[in-house]
Order: sequence, then structure tokens, then C-alpha cells
Amino acid sequence: MTAAVWRQGGFSLIELLVASALGSLVVLTAGELLVVSRGIDRSDRGESRQLDAAHLALTLMARSVRQAGHGGCHPARRRSLIRAGDPGLEPTVSLRDGLTLRSMRSIGTARVGSAPTRAARLPLDRSHNVPPGGTVTVVNRHGTGCVRFRQGSDEPSVLDRGPGPGGINRQPREGYAPVGESVELLVPGRTRYYVDTSVDGDRRSLFRRRPANNGRREELVVGVQSLKAEAGVDRDGDGGVDDWLTAGIGPTGARVVAVRIRLQAESVDLASTVAVRNDRP
Repeated sequence: MTAAVWRQGGFSLIELLVASALGSLVVLTAGELLVVSRGIDRSDRGESRQLDAAHLALTLMARSVRQAGHGGCHPARRRSLIRAGDPGLEPTVSLRDGLTLRSMRSIGTARVGSAPTRAARLPLDRSHNVPPGGTVTVVNRHGTGCVRFRQGSDEPSVLDRGPGPGGINRQPREGYAPVGESVELLVPGRTRYYVDTSVDGDRRSLFRRRPANNGRREELVVGVQSLKAEAGVDRDGDGGVDDWLTAGIGPTGARVVAVRIRLQAESVDLASTVAVRNDRP
């Protein structure tokens, strides 16, 4: 019987070293690719978050632009007792130090005693917090009319649309318009958008200040480098834009009918043109 001869094969030391080196290279390459992939993913997610935040900020700004000049009711139904030429009355668009938008804002509702009334004094069932000489608009909640005037007295629960000290209001020849029982009260409000140093101090951010937040600044978008705005003004009364005013000019002599807004951030560049829907009184 012939004995079978078995030979045991295997790898040499050199072959094992080469295979080990190749395996290590593959593992290192895969690790580097994973790190790079995660970095790209984080960057993409960061850019996506910044884009979403910038879109939201632009939406908020567009809403404020559309409401600029809001006076409480339709301009055709609005009556103003404030003397012509009185400065600082008209809600407006200002381009100084960012974008400032003014309009009348609601401070709540009230009931008028002895309503309906054509009297100059309007006793309310609550305190109105309008200082003497302050501008206020009273809106008939069950109608479409409203009246704007300066508070003629210092009584905390009585609105006085009379001439007041120094004749701050004009007295209409046709008499005062009737005011119903339920009214809404509006006072001037201002919303400002601007770019400043971020809260963490190492970048720039878009901020907002508004009365609804007691004038405290709100950081809207981190990483915004600049806010550029232009006001489109109507000089001939046809409702179209005749000229675009650049930053640094406060358009007060012409009616603003549109605003161009451009936000430039680290990875975002957004622009929009928004029409001003509310006529200035």
C-alpha cells in the first residue's frame, strides 16, 4: 500500500505583510471617506438650516412690508382730525440703519359709554394707556369706519378727540363722526430689521425689534452679512414705481408702493420685491 503524501500549503511572511498593509490602507481610506462624507453632510445641513431660516426671515419682512401704512380701516373710510403738516404721523418706510416699517398696531378692544356717540369725549370701560398728545385710531368694530386723532386729555379711561391744548386736533365743521359701542384701539408701531454682531459675538446676524416684544432685539438668522433695501416710490399718483430710493434715504415726500429686500448670508443670497398694500393716510 502506497502511503499518501500530504503537503500543507500556506502564505509566506512577505505575503502576509503585504496583505496586512493593503487591508490597513483600505480601512484608513474608508475612514477618511466617512469623515469627509460626514463633514459634507454637516455642511449641507448647516446650509439648509440657514436657507430655511433666511426664507422665514424674508417671509416675516415681506409681511411687515405689506402691512406698512396700516391705519385700522380702509383709507376711504378713515378720517383724520390731526392737523395737516403735523410731523411723525404717517406710517412710513425708512431705509436708515436697515429697514424700518411703521404702521398702526392694535392695543385691544373697549366699549364706549353712551354709544353711539358724536361727542368729542369717548369714555371707555378700560384704561387706554395713550399719553396726552399721543396718536390713536378708534375703529368701529361693527362697521368699516375709523377716526385718528391725538389724545387731548390725560384721563386714563377717556379718549378725547377734541381740539385739546394748543389745538392739536382740528374740529370738523360737519361734526364728529359717530362712534359705536364696541371699538378697537390702535397706536403707532414700528418694526425694525437690521444686521449687527451676533449674540455669540463671532459673526453677523439679522435682528428685529418690535413693540410686540417690548422693543427687545430678536436674533432671526445667524450668519447674515448684509441687509439691503430699496423703496419704490410713486411720484405721479398712478400706483406704479417711478423711482427706487437706496439705503440711507428716508422716503417721506412720496408714497412708497414697493420695497426691494436682499439678504446676503454666508451661504445664502435671497432677494424679493414686495408691494405695500396699505395706503398711507
